Amino acid sequence: MPQPIPQPISMPKTKPALRPATERFFDPEGEAARVARLAGEGDVAVVSPVHRLQHELAIFEQGAAMAGGAQVARRPDLYPGWFRVGFPIGASALLWAAIAWGIRALW
Repeated sequence: MPQPIPQPISMPKTKPALRPATERFFDPEGEAARVARLAGEGDVAVVSPVHRLQHELAIFEQGAAMAGGAQVARRPDLYPGWFRVGFPIGASALLWAAIAWGIRALW
């Protein structure tokens, strides 16, 4: 005996009421209030995650300014520049050679 084929569940077909695109995206009254401007004397400081991040990153700018002069303070725990550039290039060349060898070994 053949199995009955299940029928899809019928959902009510209601369309959301949409406004024309010009009304949804352009609000002339609200647009005037959103114009960018510089902060004034009476404006209250805004605390947000972005402002907090900028404050935390300012510590690094102050450290660079304190180093001063034409010489930039270099951390002693960094590897030399030739190694920091050469190692990734050499490692990449070695890995590509291993990939090419592997492909040749398969064929």
